[in-house]
Amino acid sequence: MKKIFGVLLSVVLLFSLVIPATATGNDKSRHQVLQNLVNEDDKKARILWYDLSANIQNLNTPEKVKNIVEKTARANIDTIILDVKNYTGFVGYLSDIAPHMSTSEIPKYDEFPEGYDLLTEVIKEAHKHGIQVHANVNVFSEGNNDYKDGPAFENPEWQTTFYMASRVAEVENGETFDITGVNTTRGSNQLVMYTPSEYDVSPANQWGTEVQITDGVVTEVVDRTYGAPAVEVPENGVVLSGHGEARTWLNENVQVGDEIDYSASKMELVPASEYPSFSTFTNPIREDVRSYELSIIEELIDNYDIDGIVLDRARYSNINADFSDLSRERFEEYIGESVTNWPEDIFSIEFTEDGQERNPGPLYQKWIEWRAGNIQDFFRQAEELVHEKDSSLFFSTYVGAWYPLYYSEGVNWASRTHQPDYDWASPDYGKTGYAEVLDFLMTGNYFYDVTREEAIESGNPDWYSVEGSADIAFDVVNEATFVYGSLYLNQYKGDPEQFRKGLRSVMERSHGIMLFDLVYFEQFGWWDIIEEEFAEESQPPHQIPGLLKMIREDK
Repeated sequence: MKKIFGVLLSVVLLFSLVIPATATGNDKSRHQVLQNLVNEDDKKARILWYDLSANIQNLNTPEKVKNIVEKTARANIDTIILDVKNYTGFVGYLSDIAPHMSTSEIPKYDEFPEGYDLLTEVIKEAHKHGIQVHANVNVFSEGNNDYKDGPAFENPEWQTTFYMASRVAEVENGETFDITGVNTTRGSNQLVMYTPSEYDVSPANQWGTEVQITDGVVTEVVDRTYGAPAVEVPENGVVLSGHGEARTWLNENVQVGDEIDYSASKMELVPASEYPSFSTFTNPIREDVRSYELSIIEELIDNYDIDGIVLDRARYSNINADFSDLSRERFEEYIGESVTNWPEDIFSIEFTEDGQERNPGPLYQKWIEWRAGNIQDFFRQAEELVHEKDSSLFFSTYVGAWYPLYYSEGVNWASRTHQPDYDWASPDYGKTGYAEVLDFLMTGNYFYDVTREEAIESGNPDWYSVEGSADIAFDVVNEATFVYGSLYLNQYKGDPEQFRKGLRSVMERSHGIMLFDLVYFEQFGWWDIIEEEFAEESQPPHQIPGLLKMIREDK
């Protein structure tokens, strides 16, 4: 009874703070309330994410769900975000629209039982403990490129078109293979290059073949699949590292003493299924794609007793998408003129000795603005659908906290009142912000370094830290909604005290926290940490009616 009275009193007091803002037509009170709210330790959200594919073995029976939810309750978590449709487009509930996890050809997905409704099980157990369940939908990613599986392969016309630049390796017999990256992570079936400016030895894992090239001549060929050590990067050369198809190509075509030419390059437009990425993105401006994604959201609301909808991957894949004919047509309509040189008037790619550089063209800023506006428009559609169906549901999203770089995904998660001062931002870019349509925003403060000082000591900008990125997020959102910082537990593997330090930093600088992901609490045995840190009672701000009303009136 004491707890209930305290909550009711806080609601009354906070609701009273809303009246001046709504009555006078200005938002000064809202800014003040949300700024002060950061210091209210008993009004912080505590959210735990359950990733769908990573937790198959933790959640694939009702008994396991019951056990996990009980652990979640003991840790005083108030909200579970259950990933019900992951990046592959497969779902963990009974859908008439999207394919069930058990039907996928992706390895380990067959451990998800046929006909199993994970969402129903989690809702049933969570609600017993007073924990809310928000259903997460990965929006514009609809397949897995490694296994060529998912709705994007059933509907290839949905796939986004990438502007792809690559070097080309040519061996003595005339055979060629595209080099898809320089000093980057090597993906499936990829050939990548490592240079001495970045590495002393190849950083790639053992599952590939590596070729050392010194002054244009092959000096070593090592198939590391059987446990051979990484190949040294020569001072006057490079290492080519190939996985899968690229490994086979190297093994069949390259010998010590051969010459390899890697000076040539090419530019091409390719569908997502041919782009070197594990996820298969779709084009977010296609009406059929949008209708499909919205229909899944509607199905979840109609059929399940969920408490909210979360959008993930509600964005473009990266800066190189989308360069389809449709996007060109719509962009030309937007700017009111034809694009003479496509895609060079957007940007061109120049290869350097150590990698590649993107050179902005005359339409680059307008392109960045247009893409962000497309995503803003989808968020408006989704929010209207959610709250027209059920105004009691919460609507939120997850984004990366690295705002100065996140424009490359075509997303402006800031407030419409924030105009960024970066060379990629047009004078009207601020108008594309979508924070106002959200009931809360989760920002991934995914950095091992917690303080600004730690980031600088690591040789990075100070905002490459939990502290710095949290401050930027709070600044650019400008009290348009609640900001919940987020931590990626795997970054702290073997260092629980750094995790604890990061958790405290987020809680000091945000309105709450989202922890990613359940699987790491199980692997690392860190449940005791959050039980200790969350020992005192707290209420998430988005569940306080007066505060939520204030947020929603700012749309």
